[in-house]
Amino acid sequence: MERLDGETEMPAAEQNSEQSRLIGSNMPSRISYMNLVGNLSALIFVGIIIYCCCAKQNGSVLFAFHPILMALGWTVFITSAVNSITPGDLATEWMPIRLRSARHWVLQIISGIVILTAFLVILSNKIILGKDHFVTLHAKFGLASLIFMVITMTGGLGALYSLKLKHYLAPIYTKLLHASVGLLTITLGTVTIILAFYSEWFDFGEVLRYTNLVLVLIVMLFTILRPTLKVYFRLMERIENGN
Repeated sequence: MERLDGETEMPAAEQNSEQSRLIGSNMPSRISYMNLVGNLSALIFVGIIIYCCCAKQNGSVLFAFHPILMALGWTVFITSAVNSITPGDLATEWMPIRLRSARHWVLQIISGIVILTAFLVILSNKIILGKDHFVTLHAKFGLASLIFMVITMTGGLGALYSLKLKHYLAPIYTKLLHASVGLLTITLGTVTIILAFYSEWFDFGEVLRYTNLVLVLIVMLFTILRPTLKVYFRLMERIENGN
């Protein structure tokens, strides 16, 4: 049976919406410790943010939830969701593809809820204090990140039902598009966090500022590097094949 791209159709057991072609098969692959280092960096970063929020005695109690929840959503839950479907991840390499995909979905939903809650917290805090909205670069990038996160999660539905949409777009392209927008979303979220280090709120000294900067960049780079290369090589493969 021929696929839309002219190649032989995969057996039903391996088809799984071409999931195995994008995130790897169930065959063991070389373990990458980049994800582990990224996760540890994320936990240290979240710990520093919690310390900063607790140390700022004159800060708003409501506002304090904003940086903590954003740190958790962007550096812990979303990165863990991406790692779930990255070949070689130490935590999920033993899992079958379907379980890794389910873990990806669950973590993505959790991250969406956490980030949306953090957004509502800062929105409510500004309304209470009578401040203008989306004035700073941090706020503008934050809004863009939230919009792209919604787009990414919506695109995930297309990736999940890619076989049913195959008459409009080949499943592999649906998944590549979803992955590409997701990686862009993580980048926007990281830029938003970095801009927060240069906001009026962050007055904890240069040492913590640059420590956080390094930790966040490690989390981002170690999370998106392998998926970005995977997307690039899969796309180049399709282009070379005339698809």
